[in-house]
Amino acid sequence: MFDFKNRDFDILLLGLVLIVAGIGVVAVYNSSSIYSLETYNNSMRFLKFHVIYLLVGITAMVTLMHVKPSFVRKLVYPGYLLGLALLVVVLLPEIGKEVGGGRRWISVWGFSFQPSEFCKYMLVIYMAHFLFKKEDKMDSFWIGIFSPLLAGGAYVGLILAGPDLGTSFLVLAILFIMLFVGGAKLRYLLSIGIGSAGLLVLAIINEGYRMERIMSFLDPWKDPLGSGYQAVQSFMAFGLGGIYGSGLGNSSQKLLFLPQAHTDFIFSIIGEEFGFIGVITLIVLFLMILARCVRISVRAEDSFSKYMVFGFTALITLQAALNMGVAVGLFPTTGLTLPLVSYGGSSLVSTLAAFGIILSVSRFSAKER
Repeated sequence: MFDFKNRDFDILLLGLVLIVAGIGVVAVYNSSSIYSLETYNNSMRFLKFHVIYLLVGITAMVTLMHVKPSFVRKLVYPGYLLGLALLVVVLLPEIGKEVGGGRRWISVWGFSFQPSEFCKYMLVIYMAHFLFKKEDKMDSFWIGIFSPLLAGGAYVGLILAGPDLGTSFLVLAILFIMLFVGGAKLRYLLSIGIGSAGLLVLAIINEGYRMERIMSFLDPWKDPLGSGYQAVQSFMAFGLGGIYGSGLGNSSQKLLFLPQAHTDFIFSIIGEEFGFIGVITLIVLFLMILARCVRISVRAEDSFSKYMVFGFTALITLQAALNMGVAVGLFPTTGLTLPLVSYGGSSLVSTLAAFGIILSVSRFSAKER
């Protein structure tokens, strides 16, 4: 299960992950201190919890760095079933914690965690195992499309029941991306994709608040004090930041003007305080992480590791792109955090754990070479 002797992991990737996580610590305190002081009479509250989550995540990452990928593959089915159970349990009123109209949290010993944040990585591991086992049968509709979408659709449906449209869309997108890379027929994927898009439209139309988000996305200035408020305030943050930014700690939008400044819109506060230069720097760091992860995926010693690292990379990168896109008005509000940066223990711990597995693959692949 463990190998503590081989230390030939991708140290550059580890350094990049820790740098972005360090930026997150500063950004969380900067963006949450005023809100935390007003709400809890303690400006350090969110920072303290974030540091605790970060330490737990780093511990998980370092531990998983030493776990052999072959052992991870042995946990595929228990992990899939555990994820399924968690997504069912969180919907139960007796167990699931309702926040903002959604039942997405489970509270244990005073700490709350969001099962979907961990389950999406469990599903990637399951899909990697499936593609590894069925590599020569992926051109079949029933094996290459129907079977994996049935297994993945159970996760998507339960997450959507939360309701959590943003995460369910993200998981569905990763399913299609992994199936495409795994060799599924493009015509099948397009047909199912069109059908899924239709169901997504229905999910939006049937919920008034989702339609409101779409309309405010198309024209946030139509209701700048109502449905378009977050988007308008986010635009103002970037505008105030300009090229060089207003300086560390000098954001005006964090003074209770921009809601969810420490979670969904933390990128906007970074844009205001560090300007265009800070924004580009963070994007470049994510692109460097992407490049290192793709390199590890290509060099992995077996197909399971290749698909798993690719799935993790696609998931983290797409989530980061969606979060940043929402902040600058390219996408409607999704409720997705910025990986490694935003406040959110479940997201931070699960993302660092995923990087631990990626680093494990880099170590054992390097050992084989």
